Amino acid sequence: MFFQADNLQSSAVRSLKLNPATNQALVEYVTSAKSFLYENVNAEAITDYFFGEIESAGKFVNAYCKGNQYTVVG
Repeated sequence: MFFQADNLQSSAVRSLKLNPATNQALVEYVTSAKSFLYENVNAEAITDYFFGEIESAGKFVNAYCKGNQYTVVG
């Protein structure tokens, strides 16, 4: 089950949904109509994002999603 991050602060990320059970992140960028499903996202980073330890969605995506395996959705 994906959870919508309600503390989204980013000029590059339109939408960020996280699934802590499967370590996945579903990211929609401002510049793209498609979403990207990232695999193997660090579970501790997902928790840190939800609890406000990481404030920027863009920094979260750059640090913990990019470079991981992904699937383009839509």
